[in-house]
Amino acid sequence: MPHNMKAYIKQIKKTFRRIEEEIYTEIGGLDAVAYVTKEPVSFENRFSGKKIDLKVNQPWGGLFDCAWFNFTGLVPKEHEDKNIVLIIDLSGEAYITDKKGNPIQGITTKASEYDFSLGKPVKKIVYLKDELMSEGKIDFWADAGCNDLFGNLVNNGVLVECKIAICNEELKSLYYDLEVLSELMTQIPEDSAQYHTILHSLYNSSNALGSCTYDEIKNAKEIAAVELNRKCADAPLKISAIGHAHLDLAWRWPIRETIRKGARTFSTALMNLEKYPDYVFGASQPQLYVWMKENYPVLYKRIKEYVKKGRWEAQGAMWVESDTNITGAESLVRQVIYGKRFFKEEFGIDVRTLWLPDVFGYSAAIPQILKKSGVDFFM
Repeated sequence: MPHNMKAYIKQIKKTFRRIEEEIYTEIGGLDAVAYVTKEPVSFENRFSGKKIDLKVNQPWGGLFDCAWFNFTGLVPKEHEDKNIVLIIDLSGEAYITDKKGNPIQGITTKASEYDFSLGKPVKKIVYLKDELMSEGKIDFWADAGCNDLFGNLVNNGVLVECKIAICNEELKSLYYDLEVLSELMTQIPEDSAQYHTILHSLYNSSNALGSCTYDEIKNAKEIAAVELNRKCADAPLKISAIGHAHLDLAWRWPIRETIRKGARTFSTALMNLEKYPDYVFGASQPQLYVWMKENYPVLYKRIKEYVKKGRWEAQGAMWVESDTNITGAESLVRQVIYGKRFFKEEFGIDVRTLWLPDVFGYSAAIPQILKKSGVDFFM
């Protein structure tokens, strides 16, 4: 690699770190009170646990402990007209609720055994909205589990972050523009012309950012846009991307945590569907939908509305994403019967695709079972 390329890449990485640090500007803190229990309790019983007035870096629970968190705070008057967000990391997973206890967004700790080369699973940014306010004050609840994505205790269960901040949306948008180009570079040969044009685009965008003023950000985006807007003339392909959140119903956590993971995941998906008009999301496993229907009826009603609009895709023809080797043929047949029946009765949809991405080997009987069940496609 030529010396100047190394210098370019070093500069680009430095810019990424800088942008990440400057997207959010802290302007205050939130007060946090946790009511800790060993098992989940309802919103109506949220005060029943052990009360802890929490400070940042203070532990609140052990593995799989539960808590209802109450976050309160004030937005400084001089910033009331700004794009306010809340930054919350409680070394676990949680869903934030509306005033009636219905899930409206999931959050997930940054610390995890996750392979960060695949991306960043952290969800800690909460946009301030009316549901989180009471009499001009930030005041909302979150139902939390003291475990990471994979059922581990991380950070000794401490409250990591609890901030009020301003989000620079233009800088955030630039970050994702540059990230797309950076990811593309990893998939093409270093000796190709495209690699070098992208490298120079990233480098020039980086150099355009002096003090990260609005005009500088706009200029950097315009530089990056030249490469982002290129068409791939050699491959006339059209890609349709549909969001999906894979969720094991039983793995390295209690079943009750699966139910709450479902609420966290689906409330976040609904938030993104509302925020991005072109976004389409899909989820499988009727058992997970049943748990939402039984435990979070308001959330489930919103899911049904988006299914009807065609923006929430009911995926998979089985009741769960089942193993296919250990189980017998009769069980597999019933998986499809009950799976298809649920989606038909609940959503009026005849599912014709089996979605089975995470089992370790497939029975040779599957094609015959699917064909006789009216399932024409396998994914």
